[in-house]
Amino acid sequence: MLRGGRRISGDELAAHASALIPPAIWGIALAPLLLAGLPHLPEVVADPGIRAALIFSLEESLLASAVAVALGVPLGYVNATFEYRGRRLVEALTLLPFTMPTVSVALAFLLIVRSGLLPPGLTSISLANAYFNFGFCASLVSSSLLPVGRRLEEAAQVMGASRRMIWRRIIVPLALRGVSHGFALTFVLSFTSFAVPLLLGGPGSRTLEVEIYSLYKVFLDGERASAAALLQLAVTMILALLLTRRVREARSLEVRRRRPAGMRVVLLPYALAIMSAYPMAYLVLRSLYNPFTGRLSPIVYFRLLSPSYDPVLGISPLRPVVNSLYYAVMTALISLTLSSVLLLSRRALRLADFLSIPPLGTSSITLALGFLLLSSRAGIPGWIAMILSHFLIAFPFSLRMLESGVGGLSPHLMEAAETLGLSRLDAVFRVILPAAMPAVLSSAFYSLAISLSETSASALLSTPETMTLTVAALHYSSARRFQMASAASVVVMGLTWLFLWLMEAVESRLRWLREGAGGE
Repeated sequence: MLRGGRRISGDELAAHASALIPPAIWGIALAPLLLAGLPHLPEVVADPGIRAALIFSLEESLLASAVAVALGVPLGYVNATFEYRGRRLVEALTLLPFTMPTVSVALAFLLIVRSGLLPPGLTSISLANAYFNFGFCASLVSSSLLPVGRRLEEAAQVMGASRRMIWRRIIVPLALRGVSHGFALTFVLSFTSFAVPLLLGGPGSRTLEVEIYSLYKVFLDGERASAAALLQLAVTMILALLLTRRVREARSLEVRRRRPAGMRVVLLPYALAIMSAYPMAYLVLRSLYNPFTGRLSPIVYFRLLSPSYDPVLGISPLRPVVNSLYYAVMTALISLTLSSVLLLSRRALRLADFLSIPPLGTSSITLALGFLLLSSRAGIPGWIAMILSHFLIAFPFSLRMLESGVGGLSPHLMEAAETLGLSRLDAVFRVILPAAMPAVLSSAFYSLAISLSETSASALLSTPETMTLTVAALHYSSARRFQMASAASVVVMGLTWLFLWLMEAVESRLRWLREGAGGE
């Protein structure tokens, strides 16, 4: 095939075809949603209950984003500017909540609310979402400041500027890229959060995501649920476009060199690290103690892996564990394979990056509702709908992780491999991917972690046969079996961190092999 006088190879055609697969699946899933929801959209927009849910979603998202940025900016500045004992541990602990499943965060905060330490409703929902995201905000701020030296701050101090003025006129503008991305990301994730408002909310604290779920699952009103999902889709698409807008990053002729920190400086990082660890430790502790006797009872984990029937789930507790692992592995394989094929063509890679914005801007509950309507018409099995929804949610992150790693390789590497007689496909799988193995591992890990922790799409698509661990935790919470719910959440966290440890172990092994080969 010719384009502009140049013959397009079969590999490039395959890459361009692969770039169209995710948006095609997204479009097919949303088509029945449009057909069912568009006629009822004016009715839904005029509904006071749905408008109240939309307003509450915007309020809690704004509050969560403001808290996350307020905590993330000083923490990111301290981590980028000062060297202190335990800095790496502080960074790991504050970033750890971002790797937790949302149902685990929601359940941890629910237990804290039940103990009387936090009020329910807007406060607890916003703080839970801020807790989930503030460490990542700090990481973005730190990344924005590290390439910029401290000469501007030192010059301002010499000229008599106050500490507040230096923060307002120098530090925040320099970190604006990280601040804006952190605020936008927290807003989007909070707006589309499901498990947190479902467990922590009430009649007056319903978000649009929970409202869509209730309309379909409780009131069996697919048309109004579809219209509400379209309303949410319009908002999230606008948010996704804002998220992908580029903010000019600060540039400098020197990197920021960390200096020793005094005791007053390190109090904030230490306090935030303890705050990050507390809900996770509390959740693990509650999973080990029987709430009725108050005695240590770790046997709950054996019950969670039992093949015996559980009336709360309608199936054995072992089935959700197996399902979660199966969906996670399939999601990672599909995402990584498709991302790898896209490496055959830089144009296809750029096209896929652009076309992944609509799925990225679509909430999980909206995707799941589209797949449900599609399944009822086309007879698609539930497990296929589950994997496809997890794939669409994970693919944009998987693609960007792989693209960032491959982007650092020499563009002549592919040409050299082809000169030596390899086809373009062989060059990708035998040269490019091994050279970018850390990015490959990161891409696989994020796909696995996103699939394992996915709650809203899984909750809407779930049947007893296709139930995941996160949905099992929701069922146990609804039945007020909080020890089993805590144990299910801890297992999801454990699996996520196990995959992270395996990724780090393999990456360390690869680094050791490369250093050994270099020494020879």
